[in-house]
Amino acid sequence: MKDLKHIAIVFLLLGTGCNYAGTMGTICTPDNATVPCKTSAWDFGIEALYLKSLYNNNNLSAFNIGSASGTRIYDELEYDFEWGFRVEGSYHFGTGSDLNLNWTHWRDDNQLRLAPPPARAAIDLTAQLRTTLYGDAKLDAINLEWAQHVDFGEYKNIRFHAGFQYAALEASLTTNQTISGATGELAGSNGTTSVTEKFEQDAFGPRVGADLSYDFNNKFALYGNVAAALLVGRNKYSNNAPFSDFDRPVHSVYTSLVPELEAKVGGEYTWSLTQGILSVNAGYMVVNYFNAFHQSNLDLDTIQEIRYNSDFGLHGPYAGIKWIGNI
Repeated sequence: MKDLKHIAIVFLLLGTGCNYAGTMGTICTPDNATVPCKTSAWDFGIEALYLKSLYNNNNLSAFNIGSASGTRIYDELEYDFEWGFRVEGSYHFGTGSDLNLNWTHWRDDNQLRLAPPPARAAIDLTAQLRTTLYGDAKLDAINLEWAQHVDFGEYKNIRFHAGFQYAALEASLTTNQTISGATGELAGSNGTTSVTEKFEQDAFGPRVGADLSYDFNNKFALYGNVAAALLVGRNKYSNNAPFSDFDRPVHSVYTSLVPELEAKVGGEYTWSLTQGILSVNAGYMVVNYFNAFHQSNLDLDTIQEIRYNSDFGLHGPYAGIKWIGNI
């Protein structure tokens, strides 16, 4: 019995020593997670987008303009920043819930992307080859989201959302090549050849995300929004290449999985009005659709199919305005 008491005293002393030696000081108390009071409201908003397209496929982003000292030289295709828009409407209900429908539209019309200096034609080194490349692109994305707003303390809040996205993506690239000055048996090569490649993707699938906000006061806030989707759709490619010993027209269609990622960082300023709340926001966004496009061909010499995939992305600044009114 005495041994048990001695052991208990030893453990108590050790515990007391550990308490003094291992004390960490003041323990931070985490903010409580709360939801807004029950309400009913509508909101409508519009954003102006100024975006530029991105591709990770070399055939859509660069072109071989020739060689120097045996080294091939690729020059970048110049895609421009172009205007688009995003419109949205939401119904707010319950304790911080909302149902949101939004549509993003962006288009880059067909324009000259690259016109390298004239080069010598491979078939006849005395002949001249002129090349011009024209391209366009288009995006339409519709999102239907159910969301829940959660406050984490006085300044931080997150809007969690889940729903579906439909995305229609298009791009085309036209390559014009003119040969002049070929003589003899190769004189028939003189002239212009034009080949247009078309890339299309129509996809649908689930999408989730979170909109994080830090409110400095009742008027100004900084935010960061992220979203991800898994879309399934029809991936189409076609070209109008002429029939020859080296080439054929191509038409290719298959069902593909297209992951999508979107990120936005910006700021928002809010005014309380007698008839609701008005807010303006501005920021920078990046969105990418992985393996959205493909390019197919057949090597007539080896009878081997060639297929390249390409992401389709957009990036750039945006600014918008939104009105929220209680019912």
